[in-house]
Amino acid sequence: MPSDILPLTAQPDVGWMHRIARRVLGVPLVAKLLGANVLIVASVLAVQMVAFNGRRTGLVGLLVALAAALAANLILVRLALQPIEELEHLAHRVSLGEFDVRGTPSLFADKELARLRATVNDLLDSLAVERKRIQALGAHVVRAQDMERAKMSRELHDSIAQTLAAVRFQLAAAARDNDAASIRNRVAAANGMISAAMEEIVTVSNALHSRVAEDLGIQAALETLARQVENKSGAAVEIRVSPRAAGIPPADSATLFRVAEEALREMEMHSGGKSATVNVDSVNGMARLEVAYKGRPAETGMWSGLASMKDRVQLAGGVMSIENQNGGTRVTAELRTVMAAS
Repeated sequence: MPSDILPLTAQPDVGWMHRIARRVLGVPLVAKLLGANVLIVASVLAVQMVAFNGRRTGLVGLLVALAAALAANLILVRLALQPIEELEHLAHRVSLGEFDVRGTPSLFADKELARLRATVNDLLDSLAVERKRIQALGAHVVRAQDMERAKMSRELHDSIAQTLAAVRFQLAAAARDNDAASIRNRVAAANGMISAAMEEIVTVSNALHSRVAEDLGIQAALETLARQVENKSGAAVEIRVSPRAAGIPPADSATLFRVAEEALREMEMHSGGKSATVNVDSVNGMARLEVAYKGRPAETGMWSGLASMKDRVQLAGGVMSIENQNGGTRVTAELRTVMAAS
């Protein structure tokens, strides 16, 4: 073993030196300045004692000058730190909920501190704008939910309630009828109405919350949706789902399914399109849905279904775009997501 390398057990313990250094250097700036001035005074006194053999000539004047310099330094440091203390107080007020406060110009701030104050104010302004946007988005979502509930209420009243009323009429008529053949016909009619009511209930239930995307995956949900659209409107819907999309979490799959559902509903009700393509893929943790169809431009007003879907995607941390071009519409939704384990 070389003589200049000590064994591990013989290495000097420098932990106490680090602890002392941290304590000394961790004191406030004013304390550091005071300590530096004390060292300067001590050094000057030591030089004076050595140079003049301890004579007291000019010692009192030197001490007074040093004390005055120390006091001036402390005052200047306090004034220089005042803008930082004001910013600290501002941050405390914001943390307590006073979101409208802003930093004010200070006579003691240099260019760097003035720039810091302006940056803090810009940040607070950006947060205020974002807070208002989130509030408006929340109000929009509540409004969209109320409209959806009203729509479901009308569907329940106009379809299922009337169907059940017709079933009750048929059964009441059958109870008064003495002809066996007529009774069988009325019961058969009531049975058909009950089947229709059950289908309506399934449709309304899926409209309220479809579990196909969560239970069977995004591909099965979209294929079921495509069959429903084709049976209802005759429009051909092509579904293209990448194998990479199999790991999309259920909650994100449900969101993408809702976007596709609303886009195809827009095609059925407003655009007059007869064909659509739905693509789903997932790359680098980004789940992407694209619905494209030909026809009249999509309605994207404030209270349209696509607008509410855009809000839903934004609340899920994603982005959604609606492009009307080339005689058709393209709806794209992207969600940043943690992929499920395969």
